[in-house]
Amino acid sequence: MKIVAVVITLFFLTLGDGQSSVSFLEPKCAISNSNSASFIPNGQVANMLANPWMVLIRHNSYCGGSLITNNFVLTAAHCRSNSPTVAFLGEFDIATLFDCSATGCKPSAYGVHVHAQISHPSYSSFGHQNDIALFRLARSVQYTDYVRPICLLTNVDPLPQIRTFTATGWGKTGYSLESNKLLTATLMHVDRSFCSIYGSMDSSKICAKGFFSNTCYGDSGGPLMATVNINGVNQVIQAGVTSYGHRECGELSVFTNVAHHINWIAYVVQQDIQRPTYNFYSNW
Repeated sequence: MKIVAVVITLFFLTLGDGQSSVSFLEPKCAISNSNSASFIPNGQVANMLANPWMVLIRHNSYCGGSLITNNFVLTAAHCRSNSPTVAFLGEFDIATLFDCSATGCKPSAYGVHVHAQISHPSYSSFGHQNDIALFRLARSVQYTDYVRPICLLTNVDPLPQIRTFTATGWGKTGYSLESNKLLTATLMHVDRSFCSIYGSMDSSKICAKGFFSNTCYGDSGGPLMATVNINGVNQVIQAGVTSYGHRECGELSVFTNVAHHINWIAYVVQQDIQRPTYNFYSNW
């Protein structure tokens, strides 16, 4: 994740009429803590508990992902690998066994083998179409304060109302080095036409522009998020999946639109498909 400067402004979206009818893929998804939304100057997340859904996917390379149920991780289709793949949960600093702050340490991260890698049936590496996948974990995970799924809305598309996103990842920084600590970037929702410089754009994709930071190599598959107020409760929802951008990690990035694919996501989760699909892709 390329982090260049520091100014962070938080925007919160409140859903309109019919809030009581809003439904989630996983009802036990995380509630946003107001303290978890703070950041420090170098772009690192100040509260290491702020992203309990974040997953580090490791194989012959690595990607980001998000826990969406106790069995499934949402990521990018180009993050699939024909090598053994492990999903690490509860991770913050990949260089340390225990993640600690001034107030104490949290339990160490742990890995769960990926049993099946299920890409969208219409995924195409050409044009990065439908760049979305579900990784089925080899065993169910237990929810804790440190490992908890992100919210996916199943019957409401909040995208037209969202002005600002947050993206997280362990990708490259402005110094062309991968980050050991989970970093955060604030991005502005812009019209898809801005990202047409990279190729065809349609409703299955989201275009976002970094203020002074952006996604980069290694951030692939990670979540694009927004904070939504539902019945007076702030909840973090996933709007997109990090897909691709400029080779120099410029200010414009493209994300796969989660709302566009929510029916497919819900179908796979409900069917609990366990047949692995192995194909190797090396995009970022």
